[in-house]
Amino acid sequence: MLITNFTTINSQQIGQNLTVGGFADTIRDHGGLIFIDLRSQTDILQCVIDPQRNPDIFKLAEQIHNEYVLKIKGKLVKRSDETINPDLPNGEVELEITELEIVSKAKTLPFDIHADEKNMAGEDIRLKYRYLDFRRSKIKTLMTKRHKFLLDVRNWFDKEDFVEVHTPILANSSPEGARDYLVPSRIHPGKFYALPQAPQQFKQLLVVGGFNKYMQIAPCFRDEDPRADRLVGDFYQIDSEIAWADEEDIYKISNRLINEVFAKHTDKKLMDEEMIRIDYFESMDKYGTDKPDLRYDLAWIDSKSVFKNSGFKVFADLCDKNEARVQALVIKNAVDKFSRSDLDKIQAIGRDYGLPGIAYIQYFEDGAKSPIFKFFADNEAEIEAKKQELEKFFEIETGDLVLFVANKNKNIVHKAQNEMRKHIAKKLDLIDDNLLRYVWIENFPFFEKDEKTGKIDFSHNPFSIWQGGLETLLKAKEEGEIALLNLKARQYDIAVNGFEVLSGGVRNPHPEALKEAFKIVGYKEEEIQNQFGHMMQAYEYGAPSHAGFAWGVPRNLMVLFGEENVREVVPFPKSGSGTDPMTNSPSTVSDRQLKELGIKLD
Repeated sequence: MLITNFTTINSQQIGQNLTVGGFADTIRDHGGLIFIDLRSQTDILQCVIDPQRNPDIFKLAEQIHNEYVLKIKGKLVKRSDETINPDLPNGEVELEITELEIVSKAKTLPFDIHADEKNMAGEDIRLKYRYLDFRRSKIKTLMTKRHKFLLDVRNWFDKEDFVEVHTPILANSSPEGARDYLVPSRIHPGKFYALPQAPQQFKQLLVVGGFNKYMQIAPCFRDEDPRADRLVGDFYQIDSEIAWADEEDIYKISNRLINEVFAKHTDKKLMDEEMIRIDYFESMDKYGTDKPDLRYDLAWIDSKSVFKNSGFKVFADLCDKNEARVQALVIKNAVDKFSRSDLDKIQAIGRDYGLPGIAYIQYFEDGAKSPIFKFFADNEAEIEAKKQELEKFFEIETGDLVLFVANKNKNIVHKAQNEMRKHIAKKLDLIDDNLLRYVWIENFPFFEKDEKTGKIDFSHNPFSIWQGGLETLLKAKEEGEIALLNLKARQYDIAVNGFEVLSGGVRNPHPEALKEAFKIVGYKEEEIQNQFGHMMQAYEYGAPSHAGFAWGVPRNLMVLFGEENVREVVPFPKSGSGTDPMTNSPSTVSDRQLKELGIKLD
């Protein structure tokens, strides 16, 4: 039998005749002997040809180049002591070649698969020849680790009595938060399927059907712009729905999954046995984001109370505005670590997000210094009193640096806070890449205001419920937009090291409440019936309460495996521009195909 797993070959087989197959990793001519390092999936086996014993095979071996595909028969022998390679599991032995077959020749590869990370070919050329990129040991290792992770996940859910059910790929368009990929129907001209952004509706219908615990490693399709942490097109998620569950149940099962499965598939250390829990609004005000990296502190402080009625009108005028923000960041013992040019870089971050500038106070050994002091009052005594008030409020010590951001638009402030915080953490080397910190974010707003259209829309998943039920929704509708925007959803995310990796919620099994929520964001009765009539109807036949979640596989693996780009942990990803340079997709289709589908291109 032909052997491809070279790790099974060892000194106990010395003297046996073996047949192996693989790629010529390197060919070396040492004083008349030719050595071939044969590479299988992830392993190397040294093979040797002696021209005195096998002159014909030696001549054939002289024709071999790197990456030729070879089938070799030979006798396993012990290496001489000076040639033993302790880095290989079979490093004590080598195969004396008695038969050699060139199964397939190989052209010179378009890039060096043995290059280190610094000298590796660019992503576009590696994705164009992804099948060659797979020959790199790093990529093979990542794909194997991915396989073992998903296998472990499946086995864990199986032991917990979950049933994996495969939901449809061709589905209906649904407001999941991203753009759909549409698939025209040939036999139903003018109508379209949509590739599912998630199995959301189907998994809820499974609960209506009496399944208590559903899971699926599910393909999802979203027409989103690419980022380093987000794929274009398709990705997989660990999808689950549980009957009779609420937020607390999902929190507990997520903690267990992290500790019992995820922690086994990373070299990083978990900082907490149980996730930190943070309210969405608290997370936004403290960190400027709903996916904070809490491996380091650097929390912003609401400073309205200390600047209200102060002489510093730039801040004071914002303190009575509910949507405005006046935030401060106290950086302990760091005043000497930020030069003027460093502060200018932070200013530039603020300007990138629409802030005209940032304020700061430096607490040196010889006293506090700041361009804003002169605006506090008209006399030195009042200025000094305000300075002391600030020192007490922020618990300032000599050596501290305080930064301030303020604006009437809280979204501008939040974005600037987040980027400044990350920039400062890198500057001060506060980020420990050997740690993992999962954070549970809860109480998201159910509605949000679209910045472009000014209309109210769902901020998260439309099929989740809000706190208080239909009565609370109707009351908020009467009170107006602000009340609607203050409605808190029973929805939650999990973030790790600054990346969102889970999203979920407690579902809304009440047809009338669902219908009312869709009407508020602008759906007409006919649209609700056409798109969600099956959901409304299903719930009319009774359903237990239920909650669910979905872990994004690529992003979670990116963090667990310590990769900087999510595409590294995906077998066949699209490029950063959203194309596949290997298959040249997306591509044009023939006029005949378009005609069959009843489509004309404008």
